[in-house]
Amino acid sequence: MNNKIVIDGIFYQIGRSGIARVWTKLLENWVQSGFASQVVVVDRQQSCPRVPGITYRDAKAFMHGNDKAERQQLQDICDDVGAALFISTYYTFALTTPSAMLVYDMIPEVMGWNLNEPMWQQKQRAMKMAKYFAAISENSAQDLRKHLGQTDLPVCIAYTGTDFQVASSEKVEDFKHRHHIERPYFLISGSRADYKNVKLFFEAFETLGDARAQYAIVCTGGGAIEPEFQAQAGPAHLQVAILSDQDMQCAYTGALALVYPSLYEGFGLPVLEAMACHCPVITSRASSIPEVGGTSPLYIELEPGSPDAAQQMREHLMSVQNTAVRQAMVLEGQEQCKKFSWAKMATVMQDFLETAVKQEQPSQQVPCRLCGSETTYRFHKKLLNCHDVGYHQCNHCGATQTDAPHWLAEAYVDQNEQFDTGQVTRSLINAAVLNCLLKACDLGPQAKVVDYGCGSGLLVRTLRDTGVDIWGYDRYSKPRLALGFQAVSIQGFDVINLCEVVEHFDNPRQAFDEIFASQPKLVLIQTGISQQVQPDWEYLVPEHGQHIFFLSPKTLAWMCQTYDRACINVAGFQAFVTHDLATRLLDPATGKLRPEHHPWIQNLLPNLWSGLFSRPYFHASEDHKRLKQSVETV
Repeated sequence: MNNKIVIDGIFYQIGRSGIARVWTKLLENWVQSGFASQVVVVDRQQSCPRVPGITYRDAKAFMHGNDKAERQQLQDICDDVGAALFISTYYTFALTTPSAMLVYDMIPEVMGWNLNEPMWQQKQRAMKMAKYFAAISENSAQDLRKHLGQTDLPVCIAYTGTDFQVASSEKVEDFKHRHHIERPYFLISGSRADYKNVKLFFEAFETLGDARAQYAIVCTGGGAIEPEFQAQAGPAHLQVAILSDQDMQCAYTGALALVYPSLYEGFGLPVLEAMACHCPVITSRASSIPEVGGTSPLYIELEPGSPDAAQQMREHLMSVQNTAVRQAMVLEGQEQCKKFSWAKMATVMQDFLETAVKQEQPSQQVPCRLCGSETTYRFHKKLLNCHDVGYHQCNHCGATQTDAPHWLAEAYVDQNEQFDTGQVTRSLINAAVLNCLLKACDLGPQAKVVDYGCGSGLLVRTLRDTGVDIWGYDRYSKPRLALGFQAVSIQGFDVINLCEVVEHFDNPRQAFDEIFASQPKLVLIQTGISQQVQPDWEYLVPEHGQHIFFLSPKTLAWMCQTYDRACINVAGFQAFVTHDLATRLLDPATGKLRPEHHPWIQNLLPNLWSGLFSRPYFHASEDHKRLKQSVETV
């Protein structure tokens, strides 16, 4: 299978700012993970840093206005290495090889810049050509969707990381000595372009009057300081410098605060870098910045109706000098930084690119495990963080299923129960639905019920305590909460309950054939149902790898026809009933539940509580006597 990915290193030709750092860190981490073997980097005019373990292909420098030749050059390289996918570090694309795109920001589009400029025209074309998208923040992903007019566009979120650390006091003092910084200083990081809103800081700083002489201001974006800013700084020592990563870490560590009141960021890396260096942050609550900063920064509210922004800034400039405030901000910043790392970003991007590659591959035909018909490949997911698994949807019955599940022994281990966080609530709702259906179907207390795949036996114990004759059936575990009421088969039961079970079926046809062959009056199923399963559907739960089969509305119709049943949706559960019960439950004119059944649906949980508490502990006591007699008999 062809799995090569060509990466155009064009951005290194343009500059060595944050985007270059992102790609260098990705490449370094991919060498460690082994993913680098799939990667070929296009080196424009030998401008790329050579990361050991990465394969490079030399190419001519990028030139605007030479679109056809540019695309042909990239396509030739893709063809030569047999690439399945192309991704650019900055808005280029090949002729025919499918493109993925990493979106850093939507600044030109959101800020109303002139999109007719050559670079932004290139970006617009690249977005139109791209088939797969990732973004470095959720906010950037949302802005991308708005701009493209595709509200449901799948976008992988790959937050950047940082390896910045707190500098030692000796290094900080050396840094300040070399840059002639003798006063406490506020740090302005990066560009001072209009959207960075640096003017807000200087406007607020000016109001400090003569007290300005106590401070220094360090601007790391280079260039001559703007005259208006110089005037507003007054007697403060104003320093402009372009710093190495080592000095930047010293600058963060020694600062009173990073002041970063930007109007828009694709991510906001300086905020993360500052927190990593234990530097308090004063910033705005704009675009992606709260995603990065969390609760650590002091935020400027820029929304209409908020207090005067300059006044907020002035108050924050004072507050950040309070020892208790600083300590709290630093501690919260340390916790927030744990959410971000280059290794995490590299893993997310690797999964994103590998999934895209697999979607471009002709998929091996996988017959449907329910009806045996042909399926269509949909996407890949990493299960249990190690198994690369394909998902396929049946063209006939609509069921979605994984590749043949060879990992189940790894999935069904005790520690994976931690992911079943909703089992108590789910069991109570299931008990309420069953209680009400038994009444509506007039099955009465004599009805025998089996909970298929009962797990801990929580549902069995709950319903037995209300007087329902329910038993637990599970081939893989003992119902520790309902021992003594275990069924050895599902034969002879009026009702078969399957709550959060169907999605675990490795052989659904065999399981359903067995269930319906036992001729129950009611089969109650609760599971996730989707018309077309998407890769980001939470119900896939790739962390535990147990969910391997999924129903769609089309599957429900197939099951009704195959097993001669009617299907009724009851509070999110699918009740497969015999036709005589369907006549009792459904209004023939509308095909929906008869009005007289609505009250018990609307009072599911109250009905359950009344069953539990109408005769407190009576049924539990009866079960205890029964178990005691069985033990004495033995």
